[in-house]
Amino acid sequence: MNWWGIVVSFGFVFGFIGIAQVMLRAGHLSPSVTRKVVHIGVAHWWILAMIFFDRWEFAIVGPVAFIFINLASYLFRLFPAMEHEERSRNLGTIYFPIALLANVLLTWGGSIPIWMGGLGILVLGWGDGLASVVGERTKSAALRVFGNTKSIAGSATMLVASVAVALVFFLIFGDSRTAGAIAVFVLTTALVATITELVTPFGLDNITVPIVVILFAYLI
Repeated sequence: MNWWGIVVSFGFVFGFIGIAQVMLRAGHLSPSVTRKVVHIGVAHWWILAMIFFDRWEFAIVGPVAFIFINLASYLFRLFPAMEHEERSRNLGTIYFPIALLANVLLTWGGSIPIWMGGLGILVLGWGDGLASVVGERTKSAALRVFGNTKSIAGSATMLVASVAVALVFFLIFGDSRTAGAIAVFVLTTALVATITELVTPFGLDNITVPIVVILFAYLI
């Protein structure tokens, strides 16, 4: 299963990149949207990883490979569908597989439940992905935090999406608790994710959000 997991992982990720490339070239989606299609779609790799991998040595193969693949794409624009128009703002595509690698090492290679790694990655995928799309397309007041401009609409979207992801993950994988305890877990996790995304400088939220989320979920 582990070897098949590697094959499926590469097919899954390149499939999303390929779809985004086709949509971009056909003029159906702008580069800013195709980047988020890849961002959100690839985050679901974690679900496949949970099915196929039982050893961290195999689970890290994809994340490690895509650190270098995404770096090559950044340098030579191999996959325009996931590149930012402004090169200096595109490092998130490199940070993303770094975050995946860190989460794999914390879960498969550590003591944190694997599902919590999925919680962190999908909060990043859906929350940060939708926040960027909404923030770019909505006229909203903005906040200036550590040199970054964050729209209130985008941060609100991040919060709502994080609530949805945290609720789904806890209902599927969490232990039995009262409705009040579930609500506290979901809301605090979403708030931590949103605040982390808001205050992280230099575009490093692709790394900080999933790591902070899974550590917070594990601790509480």
